[in-house]
Amino acid sequence: MKNNEIEHVNDYNLLPYNTLRIESVAQDVYIPANTDEFALLLANLDNPLIIGRGSNLLLSSSGIKRPVILTKNLNKVSVNSPYIEAQAGVQTPKLAQMALELKLTGFEFLSCLPATIGGAVCMNAGATGQSISDTFLCAEIYDSNEDKIKEFSAEDMKFSYRNSICKNQDRFYLLSAKFKLKEASTFDEIQKLMDENINKRKSSQPDLKEPNIGCVFKNPTVNGEKHSAGKLLDECGLKSSPVGGAMVYHNHANFIINFNNATSFDYLSLMKKMQDCVFDKFNIRLEPEIIYIGDDKKELELWKEISQK
Repeated sequence: MKNNEIEHVNDYNLLPYNTLRIESVAQDVYIPANTDEFALLLANLDNPLIIGRGSNLLLSSSGIKRPVILTKNLNKVSVNSPYIEAQAGVQTPKLAQMALELKLTGFEFLSCLPATIGGAVCMNAGATGQSISDTFLCAEIYDSNEDKIKEFSAEDMKFSYRNSICKNQDRFYLLSAKFKLKEASTFDEIQKLMDENINKRKSSQPDLKEPNIGCVFKNPTVNGEKHSAGKLLDECGLKSSPVGGAMVYHNHANFIINFNNATSFDYLSLMKKMQDCVFDKFNIRLEPEIIYIGDDKKELELWKEISQK
């Protein structure tokens, strides 16, 4: 490493950095203070794991051997209305509130997502008919193969449902992203949409007092017809089904909560049970929306079955 001043911690418990609140100790954690340090780390570390709030990551209870980079200090936002540019570690509810204050629409759905902009862009996060790709303009991306920073357009990002070029591969890393929003007629128009998003989430999904990492499975499309993963799981009678300390949420069957010191193996075992039930009843194979990170042999075998990797 060329810069010895970048914050580095050994044997760091990542419990505060995953919304499932699982104990997972990382051997090496780096905390860059700015995007220059972030890019320097990306240039020097082998296959680092990037964590914002960990809202879609299942971290292994056996710990993380890969180097971890926490983006919590990459929290700068610049505004030139209707454009907003945010670094990877900016929390999405903050952007939603900022857009409201600027009377800009397009970020309402971000108000109820416990994520950072890095994760939201990489997985093309969305809710209630809005997606991050709707307002995305361009991004600064570090290309680890070419060891350089590039500007990616929306077309370069290859956005699709809950996916982008940055997800599930170890070459492209988002440093910051720029968005173009639209001016709303009134502040009330934006606030109403934000309230609807928040109330819908509260009425059907667990909040972070019931630790979870978001939707377990993607909504499948079969023969051109879209299906709700939650509805399929509900029709299998899976609500409130437990495995160890993990349990299917009682009010929405596409969420798993940590109700009693769940381990990552508990979560994966319940995930496999859910997937098998839907396949047996409907002949539909659900694909995971969450991402597993770890090296535990039993867990990797389960994850390979679930993700077919």
